[in-house]
Amino acid sequence: MNRLADRTAQPHSGVSLLISLLIRYPEVASVTYCPDPANLKLTFLLKRPLGLRRFRALKDRVVRSLDVYDRLEGGPPCSVSLRATTHGRVSVLEIRHDLARTAREGLSLIVELVRAELGGFLAVDSDSFPLEEDLATQEAAIEEMLDSLRESGTGRNLIAFREEGRVLVFNR
Repeated sequence: MNRLADRTAQPHSGVSLLISLLIRYPEVASVTYCPDPANLKLTFLLKRPLGLRRFRALKDRVVRSLDVYDRLEGGPPCSVSLRATTHGRVSVLEIRHDLARTAREGLSLIVELVRAELGGFLAVDSDSFPLEEDLATQEAAIEEMLDSLRESGTGRNLIAFREEGRVLVFNR
């Protein structure tokens, strides 16, 4: 009986986490969970090409900031990678972060750094900004679901993205 309950809770935690991340961070276009190795990929859409110089500056800032955060938290450095691709007059920025070391604060730091560096270029779902009073609730839920996913995992690749004001989640 407990095994069945655990199996049904695992996918729910992953799906709920992806939905909560998209609700909390309207700058994030999609979130992908990959179980092997366990990581989260945040995807940002840019309304113009991201030049190599700006990409390198952002990458350096994200990596160094997360390294400092991890040191302050007393843990080993996390694995983070950034990739940008340009498609005509738009770019896609992907930031992959190791789930074992992912904390809500680290995800918030990543989004804030991207917002600070690329704010005017980000394609943001303007209808999705959470209300100020909902932020603390969303952040607590994200932290709880991150812990649950780290402990139990899920064997499925999941991807969540926005479409016409809705959040859609799929197995990959």
